[in-house]
Amino acid sequence: MTLIRSPLRGRLALPTVALLAAALSAGGCGKPVATFQANLAYLEVQRRDTGNVADATMQNIAEVVEGLFGTPDDPHLPRLESVDCNEVLDIQLLQMAAGSVSREEVGRPHGLYREHCVHCHGISGDGMGPTAGFLNPYPRDYRAGLYKFKSTPSKLPPAHDDLKRILYDGIPGTAMPSFKLLADDELAALIEYVKYLSIRGQVERALIAEAASELDEGDLFVSAEGGEDNRDLVAEKVSSVVARWKSANDERMAVPERPDYTDEELAESVRRGRELFHGKLAQCSKCHGETALGDGVQNDYDEWTKELKPAAEGFRETFVDNNLALAPRHAIPRNLRMNVFRGGRRPVDIYWRIKIGINGSPMPAASPLLDDEKIWDIVNYVRHLPFEAASEPPQKQPSYQRDRL
Repeated sequence: MTLIRSPLRGRLALPTVALLAAALSAGGCGKPVATFQANLAYLEVQRRDTGNVADATMQNIAEVVEGLFGTPDDPHLPRLESVDCNEVLDIQLLQMAAGSVSREEVGRPHGLYREHCVHCHGISGDGMGPTAGFLNPYPRDYRAGLYKFKSTPSKLPPAHDDLKRILYDGIPGTAMPSFKLLADDELAALIEYVKYLSIRGQVERALIAEAASELDEGDLFVSAEGGEDNRDLVAEKVSSVVARWKSANDERMAVPERPDYTDEELAESVRRGRELFHGKLAQCSKCHGETALGDGVQNDYDEWTKELKPAAEGFRETFVDNNLALAPRHAIPRNLRMNVFRGGRRPVDIYWRIKIGINGSPMPAASPLLDDEKIWDIVNYVRHLPFEAASEPPQKQPSYQRDRL
């Protein structure tokens, strides 16, 4: 991977021009080689907040990450004594999802990620594909390893089944469609590739942060000349990221059985849920509004945006104008009366959203004082909201009656 300086800011810029020139000189007018782009947005964050990262160090990080994880056309897994990445990622499924779109003579597909995902999520999984800027909400940036709709606690990665459900069901109210018509092995390949992009991105971020806070200028993570370097530190970072993904499947939060309510008991549960929703214990109305229309707090951001500090001086010039990030948007709370729940409208889905929050968003985990009975009461109230009379659109008066008035 070649990193070049931006003519706008003298910083590292995306390597498209250099790679295109190399491809044309090597192969005439053939298509350019697909490459992962360095996480220059996070580099700028670290340079601004914690210290300088020399261009040579960032070049070294790019080379180390490529050596560990390969390229979009040829992904591979780190070979380290401290961790077995094959316990987390299936290389055969990765290769099925990677590369250009094609099929073998026997019909086995390749390039599934580029066929189905890249136009929104981008080659690097940065959520900045060619259609991303037109979508609301923006597509997910996988590189931080943050996922909103999952069954694992707090900052842990999603379990395999969490990612499978999103691919199978899609995300209502967004541009993320359902891929349930794909064959099982194709779905599995896409799940592996998404995990791969996240693990790769998290390792890259960890090395950038380490370089900013701990390394002296000129220090390298791996030296080609065999000199003193920090390759043990690289192995430590990879092991830490992979271990968290490995543990995710065992950390799914168990959901207590929902009570089998009678009609009268359900009505009473909805009443209690309404009181909790508007009360000080749950404080749901603070963001979702007294009317549950999502008209409470309107000026907050999700974690992907907060990291870039959009209110800081020079934000747009640094990030948006240099195509390092999309224009910031506020994280607007859900209008709960529309019956559109992005994480799913099953009782268990809403239970998870309340119990563990929505990772990366302003939606927090429930207070420890909210026991399971109280959470089920809120779930029942939230599921009841779309069917209240206040949620029905106003009825237009017939024109002949208006004329008579």
